[in-house]
Amino acid sequence: MGLHVLPILMALLVSCTAQRRFTVNPQTNTIPWRQQPMPQQKTGTSNGESCFPTDQQEGVCVKYTMCMDEPPKIDATRAFVYRSQDTSQCPFLQICCPRNRIRTTPVVPPINPTTGCGYSNIGAGVFRQTGTTASGRADFAEFPWMVALLKKTDGVWNDKDYIGGGTLISPSVVLTAAHKVDSLRPNQLKCRAGEWETQNENEYLPYQERDVDRINTHLEFARLDAHYDAALLFLVTPFTIQGHINLACLASTLPPPGTVCYGMGWGKDFTNSQYNAHVLKKIPLPLVDKADCERMLRKTILGPQYTVHRTLTCAGGYANVDTCMGDGGAPLVCPIGDPSETRYMVVGMTAYGLDRCGIDGVPGVYVNVPKLYRWITSQVDVAQI
Repeated sequence: MGLHVLPILMALLVSCTAQRRFTVNPQTNTIPWRQQPMPQQKTGTSNGESCFPTDQQEGVCVKYTMCMDEPPKIDATRAFVYRSQDTSQCPFLQICCPRNRIRTTPVVPPINPTTGCGYSNIGAGVFRQTGTTASGRADFAEFPWMVALLKKTDGVWNDKDYIGGGTLISPSVVLTAAHKVDSLRPNQLKCRAGEWETQNENEYLPYQERDVDRINTHLEFARLDAHYDAALLFLVTPFTIQGHINLACLASTLPPPGTVCYGMGWGKDFTNSQYNAHVLKKIPLPLVDKADCERMLRKTILGPQYTVHRTLTCAGGYANVDTCMGDGGAPLVCPIGDPSETRYMVVGMTAYGLDRCGIDGVPGVYVNVPKLYRWITSQVDVAQI
């Protein structure tokens, strides 16, 4: 590929604000943009309908917080048919509770916010084995800084309204990729923190939504080539810090190549490719050395002249393990400190990729947060947040 072709491809690559990846038609050399998958319809017994916890006793499907019985732990490594948790009787995160065990008021288990940034609150989890990555799913409150960017609607989650991901770095500031929001006005989107399973509201604690006051895009952001792909969303009112909503730490330097980090988002679901993920994903992605990344990506449609800009970095490159369409702007986090503390720092944001998601030998490209660290912190300081 000649040098004159590369900028054109890069411009097309980042020109869609709702998606992350493209495929190239080899016959026409054009890019048919993938549409967001149609939303999966909710199924299962609705809240309050009858069920049978035993052969002799009738019960009611209720939230975990409304039943005196201990809720079951979910095996996240199974096929994750989460609509049928109690012998296919109740929706995800509900329990078939005997009528004489139903509470009059909900009792939420203590889920306390951690002190300091970047801590995972997996003590609030609902999975049987916390911290597992085999299922590709994050546990409830495992990444409490994860934010969903949504179009302004009536509040009900619709995959068509999902713009992308963001990171809560201050109660009033969300960090995201510039290509997700540069064509939007503040009154066209909102930020949702504390979300986990998007198709119901049965989690222990509810999500919070905040309107956006202004969007501050990096002055050197270039949609043509995805350089300086960062934006800050300043909120009208701050989020309230809770056990499932907390702040991220930002990395000032990149960890060494090979460090296993984690991507996330509610984009395309590898376990059911027709739909977006409805439980927050947790994707293990090793960091890739710049030279190795360039060597691998030069074998793709990007061609032999492709280079990784200083404001970008690479991760992944393994079959069927990848972020995907709809995950743009979401954080890439790496563990820090004592492993027993389960603490992370944000080193990247999902930017773009090539061909189908999860192709062996084709790493994804991420915004290099350490290279933008000074800009991010200076903008927050100027705003006196």
